[in-house]
Amino acid sequence: MNNRNIILAASFLTALLVANVSGPQYVYPTFGPSLANRFHWSSIENSVVGTSVFVGVSFSGPLCAYLVENYGFRITLAISALITSICTFLLAATYQDRLPSSYLLCAFYLICMGAASAAAYICTLDSQAYNFKLYRGMSMGLTSASLGISGLVFSQINDKLFKPKGDQDGHDNSTFEFLIFFGCTAAAVTFLGSFILGPIEHTKHKLPLTEQQPLVASNSANYASTADSVYSFSTSSTQYEEEAQDAKGVPSKNVINYPKNIQIDDEEINLSGLIVFLDPIGFSLCLSLLIILGLGYVYLTNIGGLLISLSADHLTPNEAQHLRNLHISIFSVSNCVSRAVFGTLSDVFQRRIGIHRMWFIWFAAVGLMTSMVSLPISVSSDKDLMTYSVAIAIVYGIVFAIAPAIISEFGIKTFARNWGWMLCAPAIGSQLFNLVFGIVYDRELSRQGGQVCHGMACFRNTFITGAIAAGLCLFIITSAIYRKGIYRFQSTSN
Repeated sequence: MNNRNIILAASFLTALLVANVSGPQYVYPTFGPSLANRFHWSSIENSVVGTSVFVGVSFSGPLCAYLVENYGFRITLAISALITSICTFLLAATYQDRLPSSYLLCAFYLICMGAASAAAYICTLDSQAYNFKLYRGMSMGLTSASLGISGLVFSQINDKLFKPKGDQDGHDNSTFEFLIFFGCTAAAVTFLGSFILGPIEHTKHKLPLTEQQPLVASNSANYASTADSVYSFSTSSTQYEEEAQDAKGVPSKNVINYPKNIQIDDEEINLSGLIVFLDPIGFSLCLSLLIILGLGYVYLTNIGGLLISLSADHLTPNEAQHLRNLHISIFSVSNCVSRAVFGTLSDVFQRRIGIHRMWFIWFAAVGLMTSMVSLPISVSSDKDLMTYSVAIAIVYGIVFAIAPAIISEFGIKTFARNWGWMLCAPAIGSQLFNLVFGIVYDRELSRQGGQVCHGMACFRNTFITGAIAAGLCLFIITSAIYRKGIYRFQSTSN
């Protein structure tokens, strides 16, 4: 093994480690209920705090992309490590009543923590996209899987090492100690990544046709020459046309008048800006992130409330924590396996059979719609919920694994920028669906007249809304696949 391969292996493994500590949105359900119990938040307040870390992860995407593009990996990761440690310590101090316990302040800390983790995660994806161009699906899928399994890792650590020591909800030091542990671990690993992650110089490879960019010179009549055109591809925004398979090189700038948001280098054309979002593939992918990831994250953050409401018996703090951590662990494992498996399969299927990666998003939408329809019908107790935790985790993992690979096909040099803007979609989705969740829950709680809402009636309308949204998502994806002509499978293997 030569030095370059050793450096590549070190970069790959470091990216996995940094991604694993860049998932506070998956770790939050482990300590979130303790915060809610300690400060007696209402359902709406709890929903605001619960989704704030995801809002920070998603809405900070453009800012994180700006940092990566203008200041590089080392400075971005160092800033991420610093902000993560500060915000986690502030949250821990708030839990100990050393700082004001306003839910808005807690939400602010979590938003900043989410933004810092998003910056670190974009660095890992960008590093993998540069260093493993021929295996984008696999490298990004495994990196995404490492992020997804962070919930399992830290929920099990919490379950084994930070058990509640008191009889009253939240009034012990275990949550405080866990927050300190998580903050130190995340900051240390992220800071380590600042010395290792980044593009590694290597001999340029000619990419397979399915991995190259869409604009080719062999049929320039198919492409609009105006800067305002968004339909500059005749069949697929992420694949060469069939008749262009014999084309060599990249079209020169004097063939087509390219918009300013299209960059050209020796290997590929890089698209960014509105042209990506208005392309059928880009638009349908954005909507998929909004609906599928939004619903999936709302399910995960509210899993504790679901379990308590559906449980026939009153749960002690230890029992509630153990059951919650069990579901978070199962969700994380399923999410992780889904990301790794389907990310790799997307490479194999696209290269061997010619199946576009958008088909994986299509199947994820089908799976989510099926789960949302059947869940309120078939679930009557907490024991029935495990199947749906697995199913929703799988579709969540598919989208998170495949989406970065699709975005990278619009251009590696503009990947951080495009992915940063795409991340705004799940933040909007999580807020919308969490608002629906809180309204439905509070309305049923008022009707029952207790302190805890019991039964599926507390969530039924939320899942019905989710089923309708998933159906809309499926329709838009199907339309995009048809409009771009990628329903025709074509083998590209030699």
